[in-house]
Amino acid sequence: MVPHLALSTLAFPVLLLGQNLLPVPASHVGIEGTGSTNVPFGRSTPTRVQYAYDAMLFAAPVTITGVQMRLDGGASAGNKVVDVEMRLSTMPVALTAFSVDFAQNRGLDETVVLPRQFLTLPAQAGGAIPSPFLPTIPFAVPFAYDPQQGGLVLEIVVHGQPPGAYSLDVTWVCDSADVAVGPVSCLGSNGQPLGVESAVTQVMWGRPWVARATAAQPGAIVLLALGTIDTGPWAGMVLPQDLGVMGAPGCFLSIDVAGSWAAIAANDGTATFPFVVPNSPLALGEWIRFQAAAFDATANPLGLVTSRAQKIQVCGAEPVARLWSNGISAQFGTREIGMGAVVRFAVQ
Repeated sequence: MVPHLALSTLAFPVLLLGQNLLPVPASHVGIEGTGSTNVPFGRSTPTRVQYAYDAMLFAAPVTITGVQMRLDGGASAGNKVVDVEMRLSTMPVALTAFSVDFAQNRGLDETVVLPRQFLTLPAQAGGAIPSPFLPTIPFAVPFAYDPQQGGLVLEIVVHGQPPGAYSLDVTWVCDSADVAVGPVSCLGSNGQPLGVESAVTQVMWGRPWVARATAAQPGAIVLLALGTIDTGPWAGMVLPQDLGVMGAPGCFLSIDVAGSWAAIAANDGTATFPFVVPNSPLALGEWIRFQAAAFDATANPLGLVTSRAQKIQVCGAEPVARLWSNGISAQFGTREIGMGAVVRFAVQ
């Protein structure tokens, strides 16, 4: 007989004695994710899912003794009994190499932390955004995890479940806003300030990013510089550097020039510069500094105008992933980098 575990709030305070709760990813502990999922508990069929959490989300080795999930913000759900088992392992590949083959993502230390049993998921009335974390699902077998050895994979196998919604909160989309750096743009001979902006709202590692210059003279050569600093000494100058001494009054160099690219302005005065953010979760949180300049022979004695510099932060995706299948016998599943359930692990 498959055992039954009721997820009771009465047992919850006892369970937490001597334990801490580790939110993963920590950035979402107090904010709502931008998506929701019915995987694995909100479907009417057997379902398998692997949630992967990069090692960078863990500061030190821990012993994991349980997991908490949370429903999507504002969502309601009734009690639901699911036939489920859970496994933990150290991911043998980098997050960027997370496979569509379930077996390839399981480490040699794979452990059945929750043997197959009937688990009663608690009801929750909608309202709070984000929703509170659900009571801990205690593991029968603790799992010793060391982030130095790789990421963490939580595999949930639902052998059976009745129909009924049970929508979990997940990470996904972010927004990156342009942040102005240094003095304002100087005017071109057309009487307009040269501009520069990010043409991408969500700047994510491993994804395309495009910078766009505006208000240049049509047909002008436009330069885009990428930099790493926006204050302090650089190349014998102090940023931001007034270019008036070179014949461009009111124009400034506001970032160091770590690299530069050239394009020709279109008839509407725009020029675009496409890039790809490095495909590594380590890029998360990094700032991209950029500034445009355009040749404009009659704007000033130097024949060059500059934009105000901008910087934009790589805001996502969170260093998580998932692989899931509708059914539990498939070798391969649907892989989604950057999407994962927001959880808290009970740890010692």
